[in-house]
Amino acid sequence: MKMSSKNNSSFVSKIGLIGLCLLLLASCSPAATSTTAPEAQTTTSVGAETSAPEASTEPIVFGAAAPMTGDAAEYGTQFKRGISLAVDEINKAGGIAGRQVQIEFCDDQCDPTQASLCAQKFTSEPYIFAVIGHVCSSCTLAAGPIYDEAGLTVMTVSSTNPEVTKKGWTHVFRTIANDGMQGPLIAELAIKTLGKSRVAIMYASNDYGKGLEMTTVPAIESLGGTVVAEETFAPGVDKDFSAQLTKIAAANPDVLILLTDYSEGGLIAKQRMSAGLDKIAVIASGGNTHQKFIDLGGEGAEGVFFLNYFDPENPDPLVQDFVKKYEALYNEKPTTEIAPYSYEGPFIYKMAIEAGATKETLPDVLHTIKYTGLTGETQFGPDGDVLSKGQFVLIIKDGKFTSYVPEG
Repeated sequence: MKMSSKNNSSFVSKIGLIGLCLLLLASCSPAATSTTAPEAQTTTSVGAETSAPEASTEPIVFGAAAPMTGDAAEYGTQFKRGISLAVDEINKAGGIAGRQVQIEFCDDQCDPTQASLCAQKFTSEPYIFAVIGHVCSSCTLAAGPIYDEAGLTVMTVSSTNPEVTKKGWTHVFRTIANDGMQGPLIAELAIKTLGKSRVAIMYASNDYGKGLEMTTVPAIESLGGTVVAEETFAPGVDKDFSAQLTKIAAANPDVLILLTDYSEGGLIAKQRMSAGLDKIAVIASGGNTHQKFIDLGGEGAEGVFFLNYFDPENPDPLVQDFVKKYEALYNEKPTTEIAPYSYEGPFIYKMAIEAGATKETLPDVLHTIKYTGLTGETQFGPDGDVLSKGQFVLIIKDGKFTSYVPEG
């Protein structure tokens, strides 16, 4: 079931120069490309040539930041796969204006401090044309002012906290619907579609979870529902949720909403089964739509609903073409939205560059283009936020994500 809506609308410690350099080098992924300028580098990055290019055909280098390690590493895997697939296609078709594209990846570990270091790294390298990332909202919020002050354009394809585009930053763009769009749709699914009224919420105490909580609760109440229990946790730290689930069960809800990422969401889904919450409906936010949610959740994942930004079963030819290519390369379907949204990032920059954008004028040109791809239409508002994007309801059935079709 597709649901769509319209968009309404740093912390780095002071340390010595040597220490900072070491941290910067440590935070960036060595597998993507070298950290020297294109004129002198020999790289193994996506689509890269191994010899220094002539001045007229220097590669266009995009930075890309995501969690490649840690609890959120699955996000980084999907992110890298999507971007790599796009860059391979662009380069095989002649590149951008005759120039090959290279990607320099940086591992931010879904940690704001590491994200700031990635941003400092990218902004210190004059050959970085623009950046795709970050994935986690807390990382984009931490790195955003660094990019903006340096005049380097960054485009997040998955950070959904509404604050990302409310800071007045002119070099920060977003291609995915923000939580102000998903929160109300989660509420609508719970109250109107499933007919529930007594709502319990578990949310992560980070920018992603808090952002969703702030938009979901008012929407529930406006639709006549009642939030009977709210519990939170420290993402990346907490693994035992029995205390929170016991309190929730005591409130006798008829639906549990998980505003979490997959690494905790899957554990909560599993642990609810022994906490007296095995019979109620469960709705999970988009950050949970990963195979690891199913792996971690086990029996507790079956029947869980998801509000997601991508449906691999969508019959749209652009979607099915991407799914076929992705599955051929990686032997699995792209259940998460991160791979398809990341795939579109290089193509959006390509369109802007071919429309005349330079590194300095890229923000201005991005505001003038309209890109149509497998996630729909991408057009940016004055604040850099995407104007509208569709969302979909999925359900786990027989251990697999599938499109949800309401009965009747």
